[in-house]
Amino acid sequence: MKTISLNGKQYDCPQRWEDVTLKQQMQVSVDVQKIVIEELKRFAILSGYCNIPIDELRHAKLQEVQKVFENMAFVNTPLPEKPLMEFDFKDSHYYCGQNLVEMEFQDFISIENTLQDYSGNTQLALPTILAIMCKRMKPNGLLESIDDYDINKRSFEFMELPVTTAHQLSLFFSLNEKLFSQLIPSFSIQQNQEAILQKQIEEVESTLKELDGKGWLMRCVTGILRYSLKYTKRLLDKHSTSTV
Repeated sequence: MKTISLNGKQYDCPQRWEDVTLKQQMQVSVDVQKIVIEELKRFAILSGYCNIPIDELRHAKLQEVQKVFENMAFVNTPLPEKPLMEFDFKDSHYYCGQNLVEMEFQDFISIENTLQDYSGNTQLALPTILAIMCKRMKPNGLLESIDDYDINKRSFEFMELPVTTAHQLSLFFSLNEKLFSQLIPSFSIQQNQEAILQKQIEEVESTLKELDGKGWLMRCVTGILRYSLKYTKRLLDKHSTSTV
């Protein structure tokens, strides 16, 4: 960190990516979305990384602002692109789901729910996702379960992760995001599968009502739909009578 002066006030200016926290990066991401003019989005970086209020930047002299940017030349260098699967943070060592097969089913569900809570915005959901995925080793040699700790508390702690670490962990998550989306539906409980089938039946029946009385081409379509309806109902009956 380097102390800088702006409008007669002192601020800590990061000198490398490791000095920037996940919390600061998230704030920059939020602020950037509010700025329409592309050239001005750089000011969101100064505000977020150096904790300088936007109003202070507005009243700063151009020469002072330029010096701040010069002190933050690291922003022009790329973040590490190697996925990270384990790391040290605040005197603890964390493992980030190296073996997805060993992850608990509730982890997958919690991640899916978190993504839905943040409308699919992985960046804003990242602290919570990391809190779910990243485990410490227990004295018995086994990794923690999310039942062993407070997810919200750990998510709050992870806001202070260096942005380099958070980025590399997010790369690991991104590589496996498709796997998460594929695994969740395959583990759907029987009631959910029945609800999906029932909805399909209702949609086909509704379509058939709309097509009744139409021309010969539509009659061909309704024939196909009726076959599909019969097949779907058979699947629903099978699920309803299943003991699985």
